[in-house]
Amino acid sequence: MEHMPIHGADRSRIGERLTMMQGASSGGLTVLVFAFVHDLWIADIWFNVVPMVLSGALCGLAIVWSYNSAVSAHSLRRWYVYIGVLVGLLVALGGLSFVVLDPRFTMAEAMSIDDALAELIPPALPLMVGAIVVGTAVVWVVYGRKAGILVPAFVVQVLLVFLVGHNLAILGLVEMSRDLVAPFAEFIGLTALLGFGFAVGVPTLAALRK
Repeated sequence: MEHMPIHGADRSRIGERLTMMQGASSGGLTVLVFAFVHDLWIADIWFNVVPMVLSGALCGLAIVWSYNSAVSAHSLRRWYVYIGVLVGLLVALGGLSFVVLDPRFTMAEAMSIDDALAELIPPALPLMVGAIVVGTAVVWVVYGRKAGILVPAFVVQVLLVFLVGHNLAILGLVEMSRDLVAPFAEFIGLTALLGFGFAVGVPTLAALRK
């Protein structure tokens, strides 16, 4: 069903719905909404909003590129399923970090480090690289094992793991305790929020344009 050819007006209509520019716009707007929500309920991150928006736009562009490469017969259902696969891979990365990484810090120690990511990212790098390889393979297998899928799927996994998933990959380096349950749930919720906002944003922008 995924590989049914599209002809004539249907191809044009579907092409208008999903463009890389719409993906970039939705990615940037989703990050802006995320920054607003983060400011209200967690902490102010507006000081870092410009690189965040650029990262969101880059991820959004790449996701639409990879989706168009993987799915030939486009539909809203297939679009939402595709985003669900990508979000699921990120969530799995967070869960797997607890299994394969040994805790090196308590939550209090991690919070007190001036540049916590500089201390936490290096030991999590092998897991992140593995997540990129596995995520690329999952998308390639699920969407027909076509050669044209590999490069877009790989690029998307690199961007998502390093720009979004790094916060999930480092969770296993913090000692498991009740204090870690809330941050884990928070990261999962924020990841789902980003995925949902982006997934809805692209077809919404397409509809407004039409």
